[in-house]
Amino acid sequence: MFWRSYFSFSLILVIVLMITVPRAARAECFAYDDIARVKRIYNPVIAPNREMAAYVVDLAPPSGEDSLRNQQDIWMVNLEGDPDPRQFAFGSKREFLPLWSPSGDRLAFLSDRSGTVQIYTIYTSGGEAEKITSLGGEVTGYCWESSGERFAAVVRESKENKGDEEGYDERVIGKDEAKSRLWIIDSETGSGERISDPSIHVQAVDWIPGNLAVIASDEPNSNSAYYHSRLELIDEKTGNRTILSGNASGPVEFSPDGSRILFTFKKAHSRIPVTVPFVAVINTDGSGLQLLGKDYLGTLRAPGWHPDGDKVAAMAMKGVRGSLVHIDLEDGEMEELIDLNIPYYGRSFFDISLDGRMTVTLRAVSVSPPSLWLIDKEWMGREERKLADHNLWLAGRQLPEARVARWNSRDGTVIEGVIYLPPGYMDRKHYPAVIAVHGGPMWAWWLGWNGSWHNWAVPLACEGYVVLLPNPRGSLGYGAGFARASFNDWGGGDYEDVMAGADYLVAQGYADPGRLGICGWSYGGYMTSWIVTRTDRFKAAVAGAPVTNLFSFHGTTDITPDFLKQYFAGIAYRSARTYRDHSPLDHVTEASTPTLILQGEADSRVPPEQAYQLYRGLEQSGVETELVIYPREGHGFSELGHRKDVLRRIINWFGEYLLSD
Repeated sequence: MFWRSYFSFSLILVIVLMITVPRAARAECFAYDDIARVKRIYNPVIAPNREMAAYVVDLAPPSGEDSLRNQQDIWMVNLEGDPDPRQFAFGSKREFLPLWSPSGDRLAFLSDRSGTVQIYTIYTSGGEAEKITSLGGEVTGYCWESSGERFAAVVRESKENKGDEEGYDERVIGKDEAKSRLWIIDSETGSGERISDPSIHVQAVDWIPGNLAVIASDEPNSNSAYYHSRLELIDEKTGNRTILSGNASGPVEFSPDGSRILFTFKKAHSRIPVTVPFVAVINTDGSGLQLLGKDYLGTLRAPGWHPDGDKVAAMAMKGVRGSLVHIDLEDGEMEELIDLNIPYYGRSFFDISLDGRMTVTLRAVSVSPPSLWLIDKEWMGREERKLADHNLWLAGRQLPEARVARWNSRDGTVIEGVIYLPPGYMDRKHYPAVIAVHGGPMWAWWLGWNGSWHNWAVPLACEGYVVLLPNPRGSLGYGAGFARASFNDWGGGDYEDVMAGADYLVAQGYADPGRLGICGWSYGGYMTSWIVTRTDRFKAAVAGAPVTNLFSFHGTTDITPDFLKQYFAGIAYRSARTYRDHSPLDHVTEASTPTLILQGEADSRVPPEQAYQLYRGLEQSGVETELVIYPREGHGFSELGHRKDVLRRIINWFGEYLLSD
């Protein structure tokens, strides 16, 4: 009787296990096709009455469409009660950069609904959006006047070329680029006038009664805009200009009382010309320049004023961890509000209500894309809650685990990074492993979501690889000295840092030493190209938009001459040997690693000739290589089909050399 009961129970248990275990195991891993479904959010703005916030959702075009641009829509979320996220301004075109009117009755935004980017407004009580501007150029930035009656707008003007009608489309380099001008525009009628000096190129603007603060440069080219921009004050009525600071970049923002201006200051060392970004505050008369976090062993980014005017809020990146902080202007003390786990955002990622009580910010928990969170300072405490998550579908995907990793480089320097472990990872199994080097070099990897067309940790880990994202010397997040540590040393200390990372993977039992891969984009492509010419340790490599010949790169990139000049203390034509010694191409005959090269055909940052030179060098040296050129793409890829193809090829390339027997 007992045996029969036990048998019946066992049979039932087996049947239950047969039903439930496969279902649990059937959860799919994140795949490269899934990047089309990942939605990004940014630019939250809180309404003046604190009842709601608007924000932007960025998503790939509908399935089957190879749009040149992602779709961007504006959403709204309640800050009191049920968040109830909902679309507010949306369509087949882009809607982005929302800004509340001072009274809160209208929301302005930018859209390309008419073919060019113009300003639109919509009443929050309902109705259709109204197109305000019909300018000959495109609006790239704007702000409200305090009365709500006018806008200050940065407008990239169209460059007329009369020869086009006759079939002539030649360009004179350095002279045919359109500048952006500053306009004052009526917020109801759209009528306006240009007020900036025709000789300057305006990049960013903020406005208080009587004065406008702008970031400007003499020329619109990337080198001038990046390395020779300045902070200016423009008199609203006369147009008179006062230069307040050089080495400035945006965004720019007046303090609540209008006495000071917040911006980013690019500071060089007295002996090392590499410029490092600092959050800066200056008085409107040009006095009292204050650099925040000068001795901070991290990096401050994306600053904004706190409404009390005594503090600045910013993203603090210390190592691979990010947090939202308040910085006291009197004593420089930092208060950490909340951990973020989000990347170095170039776009706005937080906003603070006018009374200082509420903060809406992007935040990620574990390995997931950022969602929208509210920090609400109540009378006796503080509440943190999620407002909106646009990637709930990822709950049905298996995702990797991320861990912080630290190791000693070969000279003893402590290096940090992030390790992504495959779903179902087992200790000491010795997995195939890939090291992915970030771009920059002044950039960094972070703890959080790294799954996109050019951040490959999540899709690679879900294919069964251990993935290491190292932050070698030259990275942000570790203080100004570390960021400048690659001066005159590309392929030196940074190479040792990455190779020590490979040692760490093997020594800690993560990686099979016979199945290691290396990859990266831009500067990461440089490091990949350099590494395959210095060692045969890696069995496969992927170099995306790689810098391979520093001498020719210096003369062809859109950020010449200042980008490389600051790293090698002089132009290539006077330091040819130095530039060539640090070029992967000069050592290409020593390479043996099978290398896939990926390149945008319209890339002005790292021109295609760099990829072609590496391809020819490897091919003629007998190394297995493949070069893929993507039409119409620049340094960052826009078309969904190309983005997916990049990931597909990377996965197939590493699969062929690291997974096959």
